[in-house]
Amino acid sequence: MHTYRSVSLPGIVVALAIAASARAETRVASLPHRLWTLENAALRVTVDAQAGTLVVKDKTAGYEWRQAPAAVTKQPKFLDVREVTGTPRGIAFQADFASANQRTVRLTVTLTLPDAGADLLVTADMPDRQTKFFDTPFLEPFLLDTPEAALIVADYSDGHAYPVAEKPFPRGRWASSRLDMPWVGLCDMTKGIGYLVIVETSDDGFVAARPAKLNGRTVVAPQVGWSGSMGKFAYSRKLLYHFAARGGYVALAKRYRAYAAQQGLIVPFTEKVKKNPNLQRLFGAPDVWGDGGLTFARKAKRAGVEKLLIHGRVKPADMKAINALGYLTSEYDNYTDVLPPTPAIPLDANHDRIPEHVVLCSDGQRMKAWLTFDKKQQFMKRCPAMWLPTAQVVVPRVLATQPFLGRFVDVTTAEDLYECYDPHHPLTRAEKRQCGVDLLSYMRSQHLVVGGEHGIWWCVPYVDYVEGMMSGGYASWPAGHLLHPKTKQESFVGPHGDKMSPWSRYERWGIGHEYRLPLWELVFHDCIVSTWYWGDASDFLLDAAPEITPKKDAFNVLYGTMPLMWANGEGAWRKDRQAFLRTYRNTCKMHEAVATAELLSHEFVTADRAVQRTRFSDGTEAIVNFGAQPYRAKLAGREYVLPQNGFAVKGPAIEQSLSLVDGRPVTSIRTATFSFTDAGSPAQSSKP
Repeated sequence: MHTYRSVSLPGIVVALAIAASARAETRVASLPHRLWTLENAALRVTVDAQAGTLVVKDKTAGYEWRQAPAAVTKQPKFLDVREVTGTPRGIAFQADFASANQRTVRLTVTLTLPDAGADLLVTADMPDRQTKFFDTPFLEPFLLDTPEAALIVADYSDGHAYPVAEKPFPRGRWASSRLDMPWVGLCDMTKGIGYLVIVETSDDGFVAARPAKLNGRTVVAPQVGWSGSMGKFAYSRKLLYHFAARGGYVALAKRYRAYAAQQGLIVPFTEKVKKNPNLQRLFGAPDVWGDGGLTFARKAKRAGVEKLLIHGRVKPADMKAINALGYLTSEYDNYTDVLPPTPAIPLDANHDRIPEHVVLCSDGQRMKAWLTFDKKQQFMKRCPAMWLPTAQVVVPRVLATQPFLGRFVDVTTAEDLYECYDPHHPLTRAEKRQCGVDLLSYMRSQHLVVGGEHGIWWCVPYVDYVEGMMSGGYASWPAGHLLHPKTKQESFVGPHGDKMSPWSRYERWGIGHEYRLPLWELVFHDCIVSTWYWGDASDFLLDAAPEITPKKDAFNVLYGTMPLMWANGEGAWRKDRQAFLRTYRNTCKMHEAVATAELLSHEFVTADRAVQRTRFSDGTEAIVNFGAQPYRAKLAGREYVLPQNGFAVKGPAIEQSLSLVDGRPVTSIRTATFSFTDAGSPAQSSKP
């Protein structure tokens, strides 16, 4: 049996320790034939000035990373190559790059290599940063052509492993500012060798899935490019390449986690909860929309739902009663999409002066936002410069009468960065990002548990849960308009004329277990809670694809994340109460147990990737079988026969399983305060 495996954290720590112990001063050498080398104990970088190419040898792996062969020219492609002294030492040169405006751009490229470690630092600059600048692809990517080579990226999802020879390739290009984490990589899913490139200046740039010929095949690799800031080069651009000799995508994710910690982005729940104890209510709570009333809350409590994240505005007395049940009350909020004020509705979160406070695009047009499905209301995009001042009026007014414990801020963490050219409130993309930080930081200052749509790296210190990260980045219907498909063949056309993707696309890339990776969780699991998107909720496909609900439950168990469900007429609470309670039990007890733990590792146990395993820093281990055939798993000295979407979990705070007993699926869950089993007939449960 062939096993896809990535090493767990101890293996990574050993590798890092070996690299750190082999300290030697970085060396620079000029060789004949316009070759230069930059070398430390872990890497040797060869710069071929004539060909205009780089080769990086990972000494630990014994592997050379090469770019696509360049066309032969009489003149050298890298000019004025010279040594960079100081710390770290490096090599600098001039190079021309083809810009989107059909011109070439000459950049100064600097490569530096610290004395220890497998990081290569790259900067791009030009003497006059006020030069007009258009989209410009940067250095050619390093290629990997092996049977199990994959492009690794968190592209509006928890993570994907796209086979590099996939045709057509699923995605052609990403804005670097909209990558959920500003890095992308390549790795061999079997051997574990790989590299990532962290786009340190990600506000103005892009990543392309660049096709190249290698060994007679066309493969893709990630190529970073730069965009202008307000139409200019504006500032020095930076990349960090890290080469992993083992560990594959887990090692790459953990290298980014170490980088994120240096940037102050790793703020674990153990620290967050000290400032807001109400966060404890989030751990093990299903995220439920569609009914925020006291009647529903009381019914849920009687049904055994011990924790609940419940959204909606009700009478203050009712909200106090819901809070008293131990639930977390929250409300939808949105500062980006606005309509004009009316006599009845003055300026507020969703109404603002139009066009004065609307984003002005570079072409002189005001930016449009949400368009209702019936096309009757066209919202406009409020300039982010107005977000915080508006929230400072809206939120205190709400909290003065409504005892909310949380607040869900839509759109801000889900949309891309953009610029505003209005002279009264101009913004670069970097300044727009800071507006998001300021808004969410303000929400936190109001002692609220803060939620956001989807997720993005810069929001983690200020947001506690994100809706959408568990979804695959693709939807097979206009999910934002919450249109529930009745069949897999049902077709919708969105208000902008956009057609839904076929079900097969969603099945493969959206919910397919073969190509999903918990990259986001490997970095941020102990800092922020992830769940599904509104239009891709745990119970959203009860009519079209009821089999997807237990699969999503299995993913929640495997990743230690929370479910999202609906309490209105389309949701499981009203359509199938037992399905609602099953999802709650199977996923939320697991989440409560590991919410504050780091996700240390993820691996594919079987060659078909149907069986997967995760391990958490508190010692919890989970095994899930997504395959159609039962799988015999061993965990903590016990043997389980796991059916499709079955699982086995063992940790210091929880033991649970969905396994076959005498051919019948049996669910058992036990924590210090909760016990459930449906082994009896009828199902039996108890709370010791």
